[in-house]
Amino acid sequence: MESAKRSSALKKVPIEALFNKTDHENRTLLSLAVLKNHLDVVKLILEEDPAFRVTGSKNSDLKSLISLASREGYNNVVKTLCEKYESGKKTVHTGHFLLLEAIKGRDKELVYALLKYDEHLATHETYAKWTALHYAAFYNFDRIIDAIVKAQENVYWKPMYGAKVETPLILAANRGYTSTVILLMELLPALSCVAVNHKLQNILHIAVVQSNKVMIQSILAYCPKSCTNQILNAKDENGNTPLHLLISQGCFVKELIKHKGVDFLAKNHEKWIPLDMLYFQNEVIADQAEIKKLLDDTQATEHQKFWHIITKRRSNNPTSLVPSSTRWLKDVEFRTRIKELRKKEIKEMKDELERYRGRTTTQIVVTALITTVTFTVGFAMPGGYHQSGEPEEGLVLLSKKKAFNIFMVSDALALALSVTSLFIYFMSSMYDNPKQVWKFDAASTMLNIVSVMAMILTFIAGIYVVLSHSPGLALAVCIICSIFFISITVLVIKMMCDCMISKKMKVSEC
Repeated sequence: MESAKRSSALKKVPIEALFNKTDHENRTLLSLAVLKNHLDVVKLILEEDPAFRVTGSKNSDLKSLISLASREGYNNVVKTLCEKYESGKKTVHTGHFLLLEAIKGRDKELVYALLKYDEHLATHETYAKWTALHYAAFYNFDRIIDAIVKAQENVYWKPMYGAKVETPLILAANRGYTSTVILLMELLPALSCVAVNHKLQNILHIAVVQSNKVMIQSILAYCPKSCTNQILNAKDENGNTPLHLLISQGCFVKELIKHKGVDFLAKNHEKWIPLDMLYFQNEVIADQAEIKKLLDDTQATEHQKFWHIITKRRSNNPTSLVPSSTRWLKDVEFRTRIKELRKKEIKEMKDELERYRGRTTTQIVVTALITTVTFTVGFAMPGGYHQSGEPEEGLVLLSKKKAFNIFMVSDALALALSVTSLFIYFMSSMYDNPKQVWKFDAASTMLNIVSVMAMILTFIAGIYVVLSHSPGLALAVCIICSIFFISITVLVIKMMCDCMISKKMKVSEC
């Protein structure tokens, strides 16, 4: 190093040029030293290079070198590089400051490298009692959450969240990160039950306060069943359950309102049950009219006995704090709003029915065609019949071949399914409910698909029977026709993948 300094001075070349010099692969001296695991050389360069020793302008370059050293398993080199990067920073554990910085900068590779170097970094806390998992949740860095949780589990670390320390799950909910909330519920299901903020609100309370409908639906869908009822009926500092807040704010989420585990008789500190919260404000706000309409429609259904029990108990409850005048005035506005909603609903139903009818017309033609073909094929037997005067007069010539049995069964199946599909189309024309029509339409579509497959199988079996004396030609025809089944399989798989991708995209967008 001394000779290099003297040579640099004689040539009047800055010493920095020596450290910045690269080889044919654009690797510096420090990169080569790290790659070869020369710890002493790494320390020497870090001490002598002014860019590290004085200005620190090259510190950002250390991140890629740390990732490189970690991949190679050079823990001593990783430690040295981390210490240099964190010099002057207030940190107790080597690499912890850099880990948090990598999370903030969304540097997935560096996070993985540091956790590989020391999994205990995932357990260390800042002065605010936040771990790496808190920061990952706060910054919505879902791609590293799984790695952090695994690192904590590998070192047998169990979090001890106090009353003043919010859990990563609460942080994610506060920030409105639905995808992070789902991921944490899946990885740490126990947190779903106990996680609350300083207002004693759980993740469902928080989602309701934000009127985040997608998060509410996701929590109900992904929350462990053992915790669902607990978070549904948990009370905050004011005694309000999530349903109290949902109705009060007019956030219409059908899945929560009609959930079988929700307690409609729970009272808050003001002795109000959730249904009373419709009258918490004097005006109808947000989607309160839709909530009132859903409750009225459900109460009107005779088989929902639970709602009759609620109605009976409410009518016998003389201690309700909702003034009758307030209830009457708001009910007038509710009736007006609900009437408008019903008109809009009827119009949408008619438009939706028109779309279904238009699509059904084409499908009926296809179904009728399949029925006609399969019915005709059932009598036009391949190979023909025995002629008059023969011992088996009127019987099918090829009936004793095994492929003929497949031919008849598949043709009968195609005919039965297509006729059933046609009958379902006729039945659907008698309904005005789009949901019911959609169910009929979906069922008949599936029957049509299967009947087409059976029809192709009928053709293959018939050809094979007729060409049984030419097995090569029969096999070639069967293989060509089998392309249809491959196409159907590919299309079904693609459709399922598209559905899964669309669901994931909806969650990630939230």
